[in-house]
Amino acid sequence: MKHIRISALLGASLLAFSSLASAQFGGLAGALGGGKGVTAEQIVKKYVAGTQSVMQADASMLAAFGLKEQSDKAALEAKNLTEGATKDSLQDASKLQSDSSKLLEEQMKGKKVAMDDASKKRFTDGLIDLSKGVIQYVGMGKDVGSFKPSMSSLGASANSALFIGQNLPTSIKAVSSSLKVAIDFAKNNNIPLPKEASEATSLL
Repeated sequence: MKHIRISALLGASLLAFSSLASAQFGGLAGALGGGKGVTAEQIVKKYVAGTQSVMQADASMLAAFGLKEQSDKAALEAKNLTEGATKDSLQDASKLQSDSSKLLEEQMKGKKVAMDDASKKRFTDGLIDLSKGVIQYVGMGKDVGSFKPSMSSLGASANSALFIGQNLPTSIKAVSSSLKVAIDFAKNNNIPLPKEASEATSLL
């Protein structure tokens, strides 16, 4: 009886998520196309890929500022995050990524920093990964907007997809802000801007 009650509650949450996601991303889904018949597993896989890109970006940029301990932590979290990530692991990754981004923005905002060529290369590598993360997150709108959960999709993946649907708008806003700060920093410090940065900003 308890299992049936929990399944019913999760099912109701998933249906509510479907309505919310359609309202938030329906227009984007139509504009980008695709997204039909997407599964919870596919949503989790794509979100993990985007989060890995962002965390790899954090690792590279933190290393560029000489923050080795924080860089290693972000790189390890990106490596350990898997396609079948649970809600708990996604929450942990999201918190670490948020902390890393805040630390980076403190290092970058309105500052000129003396960097050697190797550090500038690391920063540019980070910009490439951050831009890819923005593109991957924004591109997920069509999938989240068209995702139609059912009782047969209950389980860890559905739980993770529910978390993603609720948090994707915040994730997009956060990484977009980080990208803009990073681009301004690169311009102020004569760091080459990769083409991926322009591709990402064109979506915002």
